[in-house]
Amino acid sequence: MVKSENEGKRLTTMNIVGILALFCCMSEFAILTPSIAAFSHHFVGTDITTIMFANSITGVVSVPVTMIVGGMLHKIGFKPAALIGILVMSLGGAFPFLMPDITDYTYVIVSRIIVGIGLGIMFPVGNATIIAFFEGEERSRLLGLGITIQFVFNLIYTTVAGYLTEIGWNYSFLAYLIGIVPFLLALVWLPEAKYVVLSKEKDAPRLTATGPKEKVPHAIWGYALFALACWTCVVTVQVVTSTILDVRGLAGPGEAALVINCCGIGTILCGLLFPKLVSLFKGRLFGVAAALTAVGIVPCLVAQSPVVYALGVFLLGFGGSAFFTAAQNATGNIAPKSRIPFVSGIMTSMMNLGPFIGPYLFAASVAAMPQMGNDAVFPVLISIALACAVIGLVHPMKALFQGEDASD
Repeated sequence: MVKSENEGKRLTTMNIVGILALFCCMSEFAILTPSIAAFSHHFVGTDITTIMFANSITGVVSVPVTMIVGGMLHKIGFKPAALIGILVMSLGGAFPFLMPDITDYTYVIVSRIIVGIGLGIMFPVGNATIIAFFEGEERSRLLGLGITIQFVFNLIYTTVAGYLTEIGWNYSFLAYLIGIVPFLLALVWLPEAKYVVLSKEKDAPRLTATGPKEKVPHAIWGYALFALACWTCVVTVQVVTSTILDVRGLAGPGEAALVINCCGIGTILCGLLFPKLVSLFKGRLFGVAAALTAVGIVPCLVAQSPVVYALGVFLLGFGGSAFFTAAQNATGNIAPKSRIPFVSGIMTSMMNLGPFIGPYLFAASVAAMPQMGNDAVFPVLISIALACAVIGLVHPMKALFQGEDASD
């Protein structure tokens, strides 16, 4: 039995498995990343930005859905939202497999819109459940483990999708059906966290039956935007990798998937080490993580072999995930207990918004520096990561390790 620090609730080990199963589905936005180059060959005449739009539209659709659902979890239930979201995402993502002969890319975009709706419904539940049941070092450990599992499945999704793409462009969509396995785990073992949140609402001194909701500290919005900037660097590199490797003649879809997975490996390692990173760097972790993110982008700019590029995305994954997980943990520390689902929705919206921004940042960079071609995006991303690093090193982010007294 595992005892949480909130409300003395006892969770079994299998309850923890049920919670962590949700993180298995949080990287389904990455399934198409190794297939983008193959899509551009199949859908001849479709602009590469439009091809990438199918990948990015998932993020932008999920943002308002996540914000709405995150604020309603204590009413509709954490578990129902998770289960409905996974089913919508998995089945909606898989249906283009049934249409191998289509030449209209609109069907792929519609599929990704459905994926975005499902992702938006289920995405806030994992972090919100952990924050509701756990505090302190245990919370940090489980949040880190959650993002580790997320990117273990990122690795699985992209590898399976990449090699399925070599069978046929439409086969990559079958990778969405992997989500049925975590769905079954959550169905059996996911605990319902809404009762913990409701009990906190009753205990909150500023809440009455007719009184106002507790306010969300302004710092949370700052952490959210800060996290979005760094996370955009990570997902933009992932989105453009198959195209960059294809143009440079370095790898096909299967090999591109393996290279992209090195980002996931970096994230996995970071998740395992995250509590120690917080202990070692405290509030300076933001600056250190952003600096490592910038360092990781440099090999992607200059790589003339897939190994060098893979090393870069490994460092990028480690630094970017450390940064984002730190932001999630910090906001969880300073959020009023009754607003945890809403704050979790904010942070997961930022994670989903990054994949939407990436393709347009890529297109804008190429337009601004046409002499660099597709490589133009990398100096832009390095600049963004370095700006985050300077801010993170100069200004200590006390909420990461001091809790509610640092909410200002």
